[in-house]
Amino acid sequence: MENESIQQKLLYEPQKIKNYPLYFWRVFAKLVSLVVFAIGTILLSVVCFPILKIIFPKKSSFKYHARHLVYVLFNVFLGFVKYLGALKIKTNKPGYLKSLKSAIVVANHPAYLDSPVMISQLKHTSVIAKAALSKRNVMTAVINQLYMPNSLEFDEILKRSKEDLENGNTIMMFPEGTRSTKYGQNRYKKGCARISLATGCPIIPVYIGGTDKLGFGKGDKVLQYNHRETCIFDLQVKDPIYPEEFKDLPEAIAAKRMTAKIREVLDDDVNKIYRY
Repeated sequence: MENESIQQKLLYEPQKIKNYPLYFWRVFAKLVSLVVFAIGTILLSVVCFPILKIIFPKKSSFKYHARHLVYVLFNVFLGFVKYLGALKIKTNKPGYLKSLKSAIVVANHPAYLDSPVMISQLKHTSVIAKAALSKRNVMTAVINQLYMPNSLEFDEILKRSKEDLENGNTIMMFPEGTRSTKYGQNRYKKGCARISLATGCPIIPVYIGGTDKLGFGKGDKVLQYNHRETCIFDLQVKDPIYPEEFKDLPEAIAAKRMTAKIREVLDDDVNKIYRY
């Protein structure tokens, strides 16, 4: 186990740059992408949303169309990033996530582009987002108008989640609540399990693997990028986890067991074949 830990850590040691022009291009492409994302998000909030509110004054209708617009724009944005060569996206089940209805999608969280990547795969989804992103952030207006910060009381989150799931939408969240560290995942929170148990909707785990996401991870610097290869997001869709499996257990124990199963399915060691 100690040797495995040492080998894993070596993956994150600074690598010698072999192709400087390509490396600098990828860093440049990453910076351009971040600027485009920031500008696009601001325009979405101050231009597109007000127009949509005029066209669709009813709150539910506005949310429906605004979320779909975010889905479309994130696909355009990621297409632009892929064109620049800053990242690639692949999945073991093409089209599966786009066709989902009334399900809770959960994923591990290795990089800050995980949210746009996942939302680009889900046509009508509500995101339970990190509370810090709903305050003084470029995504603040988007999250506060369309999604749910995890700082809300759980009863309020459950109420909104039920409404979305009953309307055929999906709920997307990262059970860790924040980005993973370089050497493993954080403690999983029980919110997604509690929502599944309360609504009867299945959980669809998605393991985000692929190449080393240096420059996009927790604590990485803006001018960093994978020294060896393009950043790849490999979305491995796992088998659904159904709440019926835990129906005979007390609520607290059921949520704990279900959360443990989610973590087991999304564990880095279990999915090491898809990671780096």
